[in-house]
Amino acid sequence: MAFFKYIVTTSAGQRIEGEKESPSKDDLVNYLQSQSFTIISINENIGFNLQKVFQSDVGGLPLNDKVVLLKQLSTMVGANIPIIQAIDILVQQTDKKSLKTKLQNMYKSIEAGTSLAEAFQKEGGLLSEVHLNLLAAGEQSANLNEMLEKIAIDLEKSKALKGKITGALIYPAIIFGAIIVVVFLMITVMIPQVKDLYLSLGQSELPAVTQFLVSLGEAFNNPVSIFIMVILLVSAFGLYKYTNTTPKGSEAIDRAKLKIPIFGQLIQKSEVAQFCRLTSMLAKSGIQIIEAIEIVGNASGNKVFKNIILNSKQEVIKGSTISLGIAKYNEKNAFPIVLVRIISTGEESGKLDKILDDMSAFYESEVQQLADNLTKLMEPLIMVIAGGLVGFLAIAVYLPIFQVGQLVN
Repeated sequence: MAFFKYIVTTSAGQRIEGEKESPSKDDLVNYLQSQSFTIISINENIGFNLQKVFQSDVGGLPLNDKVVLLKQLSTMVGANIPIIQAIDILVQQTDKKSLKTKLQNMYKSIEAGTSLAEAFQKEGGLLSEVHLNLLAAGEQSANLNEMLEKIAIDLEKSKALKGKITGALIYPAIIFGAIIVVVFLMITVMIPQVKDLYLSLGQSELPAVTQFLVSLGEAFNNPVSIFIMVILLVSAFGLYKYTNTTPKGSEAIDRAKLKIPIFGQLIQKSEVAQFCRLTSMLAKSGIQIIEAIEIVGNASGNKVFKNIILNSKQEVIKGSTISLGIAKYNEKNAFPIVLVRIISTGEESGKLDKILDDMSAFYESEVQQLADNLTKLMEPLIMVIAGGLVGFLAIAVYLPIFQVGQLVN
């Protein structure tokens, strides 16, 4: 992902300058054109601004802060406080410099005559494309306070889902981290001492398994080897980042993620839950289904799902249904077949938004259950890996000692 500065004009001729994070320049062009903007210029923001460094929040504005911001806005709008006055109140009460700056810019934009959705869009980093469209729909339907509340609730759901997944990953990460530290200490501290003991008795050759670990330990203690390792790691990371910026490369990486045991299921169910939840929200807000599918597709974090959704949009444009479009491009059943059939039922009955809402709740519960059980599912794998390493290290350490004992006898 990269940050881009853009300058566009609206259909009314109003000039808008802003910043937005996007996987590539082409993706940003497609997004801006889908919003009916005329593009004047787009430049990648690669400069260094010391003031922005100190004003920025690492990782962007936290989800919790976004939820609080939107709920406060919703409450004030519901109390018939004008938008510009509500923004001014938020500016005065916030302590975060980066958020205060964004709110001050939003205040100026709204004062100049732009809508709340446009003001959020110009600042970037506060609301996603999906939420911006929902906000615009809320303004057009004079239902802004309820839409702000819905967006806040959606952000809370996203936060809870991410929290579940992150929490489930902590235990395996700690275990594997401890294993790596122990193995590293064994290789760099204990194995060399075993080598010195063995060679002090006049033996010229170590067992192959011990010699392998000794060579590995020597490599970790050699500055030249460390430098080469660092270069290789940096090169591998750079190759990964470059591959992830190309359409085919990023799609291949996302496809590989879906094949990872257990974690692939988490990603799949999370993407399906997001598709159902966002499509339902957009449909309920009155946004046309073709536009809703495009927005949801662009919001997907996995290229496999993104391609399926956007390709299905083309089928809908031709007069087909969403379910048939997804079924046609459903690569290796990324979308569960049962979901496709349920969507078809919802389209036939005219209750698609209600069915998608129910399926969203179902798959969110599936993600939560899978995240809760992740530790139990990971325990056999952790035990196999830990047991294998312990056995390997035990052989490497005690085999030379056993052979020394035989020589002494």
